[in-house]
Amino acid sequence: MSIKERIISKRKELGLNQTELAKKSGLQPPAISQYESGIRNPSYDALVKLSNALNVTIDYLVSGVKGESNSVLEPKSEVLIKIFQNLNSQKREKLMNDAFSYAGYENVINYFSIDPKNYAKYVFDQLLKKEFPIDVYILSDKISLKIINGDLKGEAEAILLKKNNTIILDQKVTHEARVKFALATLIGHLLIPWHTNDVYYYRKSGKSTLLTEITDEMEASLFATNLITPSEILEKDLSNLESKNISLKDLKILADEKYKVSLTSFCNRLIEYNKDRFAVVNSSEFKITKIFSGNMLIKEVASPLNKDSKAFELLSNPGQEEELKEGIVNANTWIDEADENEMLYESSIFNPKYNSTLTLLTRINK
Repeated sequence: MSIKERIISKRKELGLNQTELAKKSGLQPPAISQYESGIRNPSYDALVKLSNALNVTIDYLVSGVKGESNSVLEPKSEVLIKIFQNLNSQKREKLMNDAFSYAGYENVINYFSIDPKNYAKYVFDQLLKKEFPIDVYILSDKISLKIINGDLKGEAEAILLKKNNTIILDQKVTHEARVKFALATLIGHLLIPWHTNDVYYYRKSGKSTLLTEITDEMEASLFATNLITPSEILEKDLSNLESKNISLKDLKILADEKYKVSLTSFCNRLIEYNKDRFAVVNSSEFKITKIFSGNMLIKEVASPLNKDSKAFELLSNPGQEEELKEGIVNANTWIDEADENEMLYESSIFNPKYNSTLTLLTRINK
């Protein structure tokens, strides 16, 4: 079964409808609907909330691991915790070091948390001394991580070899923002103690980072996002835009000039900041191709674009240059079963290289 099938199965097993699960988990009904339809997978934060609401582990939701193997391991884990709690500090330290050694983990930053976001904050605050924008090459020097370019022959965009403390970056990947996110993600795998694989891939051939069902990948992506767009800086910038109908033109300036990240990843971060108000949609060939939304129930992937949308206008008259169109549209242009008088502010930008559009939708007075 997939993530969506496990969510549906456990929800029905508990006798909950989507609205009841949303309330119990602290999420919104549109988000539950999107997870169960497979439009997108839940973020790591959402997985934590769903696992608690459904009385299962995150590992079960992601991989289906449960049952006999879990029932054998779980008591042992509890016993190990009891033993650890009763040891003195010196013996605890030795046990931790032995565990790290067995797992192949080098404790290069001497910091511990169970939340990937906290690792990102620690790195930004303590290792980088809050220097911004983030320079992943400076960070790699501080943790003795070697970065080399090579021909990965399409296998992935980058590979982390943990035992060698080395990242190999595919020589064909040259876009600054893409390189930055790839390196930040693999650094996350290196620093998070329970990421115990010897090798980690970034954008492995044929795999989607957005639709991944691998917990380690979700956590490393969460680390990278929070590292390169630190919350304390991001919140100040976005609070200045809170009362406005936000334009991709303004966000592109911030993404390019201040954060040095891609416009798409910056827009996705905006949604994390306010899940009720924003949504991001990619389109090409007059169809929706990808959705990143919090609580806004956007029409499904592969749905035809509404002719009243700015994205449709841009794709109808494609040029050789990047072009922006924006303005107020009726909410039913993008949302199924929208309220009759609900309006959205649509800001869409055309990318001539891929003959596609990126759209940011803002709920008005929301």
